[in-house]
Amino acid sequence: MRYAPIERIARSRAASFIAILAVLMSITLSGSLAQGRVDPFAAGTSNDLSGDTVAKITGGGTVLAAPLYPNTVATFGVNARRPAGFISGGAATGRISYDRHRDTTARHINVPVLIMEAVITNPQTSNGTGGDASLVGDCTAVGATCPSGDQSVVVYLEDNSDSGANSDVFKILFCSTPAAAPPPTFNGGALPGCDAPEGGTLRSGNIQVHSTAGVLGEVTTTAAAAGIFPASASLNGVQLAGGIFGIGAQNASGASGGDIEIQFTGMSLLGLSQQVTIVGWVTSSTMAGGAATLNGNAVLDMGEGPPPTGGHPFSISVTPTGMTVTIDGTALPTLPMSDGFITVE
Repeated sequence: MRYAPIERIARSRAASFIAILAVLMSITLSGSLAQGRVDPFAAGTSNDLSGDTVAKITGGGTVLAAPLYPNTVATFGVNARRPAGFISGGAATGRISYDRHRDTTARHINVPVLIMEAVITNPQTSNGTGGDASLVGDCTAVGATCPSGDQSVVVYLEDNSDSGANSDVFKILFCSTPAAAPPPTFNGGALPGCDAPEGGTLRSGNIQVHSTAGVLGEVTTTAAAAGIFPASASLNGVQLAGGIFGIGAQNASGASGGDIEIQFTGMSLLGLSQQVTIVGWVTSSTMAGGAATLNGNAVLDMGEGPPPTGGHPFSISVTPTGMTVTIDGTALPTLPMSDGFITVE
C-alpha cells in the first residue's frame, strides 16, 4: 500500500536550500514497486562470507535511514570488483556513495572500496545473479567524504531476487576504526567500533552480485544524489520539480551492466503531489573523461493510475554536476546535482 506523500511539492524553481528540502521531503516513504525482469527468486544463504570469493557488485536504490532516522529516505550507489589478476585475500576496488536526504550534517558518504567479502548463491536467480557481500570503504583516502571522526564504513548487501524492492538488502555502518574486514559470519549486524547499522530492505532499486572477475581497464559510474529542475520539466503529463537518484554501473571492455534508480517528485494535472519512479538495468554504456552514457530498459511507475510497466528504453547521461534522462523517447531537461555525489572513474 502506498502512503500519502508527506507534503505538496514546492512550486518554486529557485535553487535555494529550502526548495531542495521541499523536493526531498516530498519523496514518499514506502511503496512496493512491481519491478520486472523475472519473478522474485528467494536466494538466501547461510554460507559464510569469504575474502577469496570472485565477485562483482553493482547496485542503486533507496532505503529508509532507520533506526536513527526511520522516516528519512536515503539513496545509495555501489560498485565493487576484484582487481585484475586477483587470486585471494579480500582486495577489492570500487566505490560506495550514500546520501541521507535530510537537513543534517554528516549525511554524505563517498568512499573508495578497499575490501570485499562475498558468497555466491547456488542456485542463482534466473538472471544469473545472487549472493551476499560486505564492502569496506576507506574514509581516510584522499577525496573521501565521511562523518567527522569516522575512519571507515562497512556496507552489507544481499541480492535475493531479480527484482530488488522489498527483497534485496542494503545496510551501512559508520566506524571509528580503520578499514578492516568483518568476520565471515557478518550478516549486517553490529560490529565493534561502529555505529548501529543503518538501512535495511530496499524500498526501491536493485542490487546484483555476480560471480565475475574484474578486468583491466574497467570503468564504473557510482552516484547517490539529488537535484532541482531549473526550468519546466514534464513526463506523461506530470510536472516535475526535481528528484533523487542512485546509480551503480560498470563497463568492462565494452560489456556493460548495473542498476539505476530515479525518483522524481512532481504535480499531477489535478494539482496533487505525485512521485514518478524509474528502475532500470543497464545493458550498454560509454564511460570516459569523467562522463557516462547509460542505456537499457526500465520499469516505469507513474505513481498514480495504471500499475508499473516494464520494457521502457532509457538513456541517461551523467557528469560530475548532473544528469539528463531520456525515457520512451522523451528527453527531460538536465537535472543539476544539488546534493550528493556522481563519480565516473
